[in-house]
Amino acid sequence: MPNVRLDVTEDRIHTLSHGTRQILKEIDDPVEFHLFFSEQLGRDVPLYASYRRRIRELFAEIISASDGKVILYEYDPKPFSEDEDTAVSFGVQGVPVNQSRVLAYFGLAGTNSVDDVELIPFFQPNRENLLEYDLARMIHTLSDSAPATVGIISSLPIMGDMRTQIVSGGIVPWGVGVRLQSEFDIINLPESIDALPDAIDVLMIVHPRALSKRAIYEIEQFLFRGGRAILFIDPKAESDVSLAPDVASASVYGLQPLLQKWRVKVSNGYLVGDRSLALRINAGSVAQPIPADFLVWLGVGDNNMNQDDPVTSRLPMLNLASSGFIVRTEDSPLKVEPLIFSSKNSRPIAVEDVRGLIPDVLGLLEQFKPDDNTYIMAARLTGNVNTAFPDGPPSRTIKKTEQELARSPDPVQLMRSDDPINIIVVADSDLLADRFWLRKQQFFGREVEEAIAGNADFVVNALGNLTGNDALLTLRSRSVSQRGFERVREIEQRAENHLQDQDRILRNTLKEIQDKITGLEGAHTIQNATGKETAVKLPLTKNQRADIETLRQEMRATRKQLRTVQRGLREDVERLEARLQFLNIGLIPIMVSCLALALGVVRAVRVRHKNIVY
Repeated sequence: MPNVRLDVTEDRIHTLSHGTRQILKEIDDPVEFHLFFSEQLGRDVPLYASYRRRIRELFAEIISASDGKVILYEYDPKPFSEDEDTAVSFGVQGVPVNQSRVLAYFGLAGTNSVDDVELIPFFQPNRENLLEYDLARMIHTLSDSAPATVGIISSLPIMGDMRTQIVSGGIVPWGVGVRLQSEFDIINLPESIDALPDAIDVLMIVHPRALSKRAIYEIEQFLFRGGRAILFIDPKAESDVSLAPDVASASVYGLQPLLQKWRVKVSNGYLVGDRSLALRINAGSVAQPIPADFLVWLGVGDNNMNQDDPVTSRLPMLNLASSGFIVRTEDSPLKVEPLIFSSKNSRPIAVEDVRGLIPDVLGLLEQFKPDDNTYIMAARLTGNVNTAFPDGPPSRTIKKTEQELARSPDPVQLMRSDDPINIIVVADSDLLADRFWLRKQQFFGREVEEAIAGNADFVVNALGNLTGNDALLTLRSRSVSQRGFERVREIEQRAENHLQDQDRILRNTLKEIQDKITGLEGAHTIQNATGKETAVKLPLTKNQRADIETLRQEMRATRKQLRTVQRGLREDVERLEARLQFLNIGLIPIMVSCLALALGVVRAVRVRHKNIVY
């Protein structure tokens, strides 16, 4: 049985997921793929040759499961060949690999029967764990000619900044915006819109600071008619550069009429601080770095995401910044299902305490005392609700004429939702900003982006789920192929927490010592002959010099103690890392060797036994 394989990897990364098989079953017309790989690239950089084998193996599984509806063509685009011309015509990116400046290619183009094209310009090995998702997304897009339409209302320039257009002549969207454009049809809408287009399937409302009453009414009626929405409501949007650094940009009141009617609120003036989830930053300077946990910048892992909801099931880590939290009153008609939540090592932190460009990170840590509660930072809200506008629709910004009303009358106001509404509320908008989830670097003269967190996946998951398309969700859930050593991370964090406590004690002690030394060495005030006070520096007495020397010895002893603590805590981590390396690298070969030796001994004994003549 040469074609039988056993996939024993933990995440079964060599087996097609249910989502991929579902997408392949829905293909009506054949989809063709054109894989361009320069053999010279494989010889010069063996890593790419290995990655190409992985792609071919995955395509073999896809082709087999598609009953021939997925077709793969392979090319070796040598310089000045027709294959190179074909690669260039598709938009595949060539990169120089040696001093001769000859371009090498490693990209993929997919086409369908109506000449739509989906493209991966150049494969990046650091996206290997997302390879199945990338291919399945291309197949889904090429086989489904009608992607969902997302209407975006945002006070943040996620789809591009008009000021950038004036300066550079083009609108550059955020990384999330680029992902959305590749997955959905996007319609940008103003915050003062009088009516929503009928084509919209789902609304994405980001940091709504200036929504008109009419726009809020239209959003409500859209939800009442079965529309879905994801709302990013933020008590402190760090990515809003339209305000001064010491002014907190909040959108808590942007949808207040609806939230108040639903009896659900996002914290106003308070953020989630979490010691266990806090991201580490440099709280010192470049010359003297001080690694410290910034309590309001959070790295949320799977233990703090709802694993039963397809939006957050097995997502990579999410990075949130200055997130608020969601509170439901007991008489709310909506069911609140947490999607992202804090640990119990958390408590609210006032926005005032993190105001400005350089907040007091170490001061926050010193004063932090968890309250043993968990706080919901993102949630799914479902249920039937009544209108927040019982007195009728608010007036339009631009009123319709009688002729326009005769041709296109306004829909009759719904006083209650036809079916339970289904929305997702996120108490943070900074998770959409590039700097919190995207790393950009140069690769052969072109900028390459690498996702360092699953923020964009979360947004696309949520929109895909709200539009009713869950086929790709299981693929994004499989996107984690490398997992950190949780035990190592736990020990490191405990060590760093201890070190930070010791650092604060040291700094306070040093400050006290320095103040004492300054008091002994500093100027003293005396009265001169005229009665006026004059500051003079008096010579130190023998006892004062001895006190200063004692203080300096205490300072050196304190520094030495800190180094000893640091070395001892680091040794715990190094010992555990050594054991893990042995288990992962050395133990398996040793076990295989022992098994082979044992089988050899057994075989030799059997042969010897057969050769014995009785």
